[in-house]
Amino acid sequence: MTELNSTNNKKSSLEASFMGLMDYTKSVELQKDLMLLSQQSKNNYVIGLEHPGVVTLGYRANIQDEIYDDTFLPVERISRGGLATIHSEGQLVIYPVINLRELNIGAREYVLILLETTQELLKLLGIESHIDDKAIGLYTKSGKIAFCGIQIKNGISQHGLSLNVRNDLSLFNQIRSCGVQNSTFDSLGQHQVSHTLSELYQLWIDIFKNRIN
Repeated sequence: MTELNSTNNKKSSLEASFMGLMDYTKSVELQKDLMLLSQQSKNNYVIGLEHPGVVTLGYRANIQDEIYDDTFLPVERISRGGLATIHSEGQLVIYPVINLRELNIGAREYVLILLETTQELLKLLGIESHIDDKAIGLYTKSGKIAFCGIQIKNGISQHGLSLNVRNDLSLFNQIRSCGVQNSTFDSLGQHQVSHTLSELYQLWIDIFKNRIN
């Protein structure tokens, strides 16, 4: 467990765990449980994992506009912002359940923290990227490499971000990713990064705990 200092000088703890491969619906239930714990304890939690192939739709997304007829992946309608994205094995997914109200962090600042943390991780691995404020995520010169979509309820965050590592990028052809037609994508694997998802997750956590402190 890592100690974090909030802006009002109270200490909040950060519990971080890598869960491995987990069904998407199970991860949503786990986040709900952690949100309840955070409400009671004001503590913070971050889980890292990967999902079997699934399309997720943000609450604003219209399925007819975002998903093509030939998709073969299951589709989950969820409560985060953003439109359609795909998770699949080999992609690192990170769900921080953070008591933003306790830490006095606003929604826009929090999204920037998530993206800048991931950008710093990529830089550590020798990969340059830039943040796009419209199609929210991180981009290299080869395409989109990280995605971000959150929900904040009662001051506590849910959902989070995903980073392409060694996942099948061709799966994105089944959707209009984040509302953009014919997007291009990149992954850490295409940059010869050999770290495991667990190792990448721990590096991300080490950066995140300093960003949020």
